[in-house]
Amino acid sequence: MNIKKMNKGLDFLREKYGAAKGEIVIKDGHCWVGATPLIPGRMERKIVELKKMTENGTLEGVSTLRFAAFAPKGSDMRAMLAKELDLAAYLGASDVVRVMAVANGNAINVLAKLANDVNVSVEIGAGLPKGETAYDRHEIIAKRGVACDQTVDTHTPHASIRCWDADGATEYTDVDTELFGLSYEEIWNVRAAFALLQKRADAKIWKSAWSKAVKAADLAFKADAAKGAKTIAVKKGPDTNQAIKVSEVR
Repeated sequence: MNIKKMNKGLDFLREKYGAAKGEIVIKDGHCWVGATPLIPGRMERKIVELKKMTENGTLEGVSTLRFAAFAPKGSDMRAMLAKELDLAAYLGASDVVRVMAVANGNAINVLAKLANDVNVSVEIGAGLPKGETAYDRHEIIAKRGVACDQTVDTHTPHASIRCWDADGATEYTDVDTELFGLSYEEIWNVRAAFALLQKRADAKIWKSAWSKAVKAADLAFKADAAKGAKTIAVKKGPDTNQAIKVSEVR
């Protein structure tokens, strides 16, 4: 990620719409604003739309979440799993309370249970060739309705623009009208930082949510080593899985 370009994009949004001062920093491969970890997955447009479907009656009685994420070799599988488990808690509107996992080399398959009895399956793979674009897929199965953030007949995202020249094909996917030149990952980290600086996202909530996700991911790997499920106690506290308002223009 290009931190200079990301902070330039953040400054553009702050000056255009108004927000407190702040900048993005990278610690151990994760983006932060001050002492608050960013949760960019919650800001992705496709996740925002899935969250709406679970709250506006489009989906009734969510029962199962089926997630998958794949990235090039060398990617941090714990971080990938933490992101997916956080999204499971967010879209399922309840904390992860139990995990079971089987890992093998660059892959780990996880079964989890949310406190509201929703079932979760997560497939993580970090075996794509170097330089390959990472991709993920999130499917929600309910008593009435099914939703997915990928086209039904494909496992990989479609590019909105394709250009061909003598050197081959170049693909572009337009996901944000105000942050041109930033990668997909960079865009949602900027949007997450902007949400924090505008106080549409609560720093305390995100700290707690990310801490829960990291703990659940760590326990999943321990469950694989122990060949048994791990249980996570639910502690009293604020709801960390509420939706936040999206930014004014995208």
